[in-house]
Amino acid sequence: MGDGLIMSLTNNDLERLAELVAVQVGDIVSANSRHGRWLTLREAMQYARVKSPNTIKKWIDEGYIYAFRRSGEWIVDRESIDDWYSSEKLT
Repeated sequence: MGDGLIMSLTNNDLERLAELVAVQVGDIVSANSRHGRWLTLREAMQYARVKSPNTIKKWIDEGYIYAFRRSGEWIVDRESIDDWYSSEKLT
């Protein structure tokens, strides 16, 4: 690939190419991740390897992990579990 090809691409071409690459990378990351970012309470229990939903609720109440209620169900942020597990809050 020579410099001539790169020079002939417009900003719109480069932006579209970047969008396509981002979509492909996102698809690969999603395919490799068993869990999405947002988990149900049961999924969060499995992900965090705890046996009781009360443990997850306690962590939410104490501010260790982030979650919100939607239609009466808890939606838990998986990344906040990862962040908390890798932080010094556990020690």
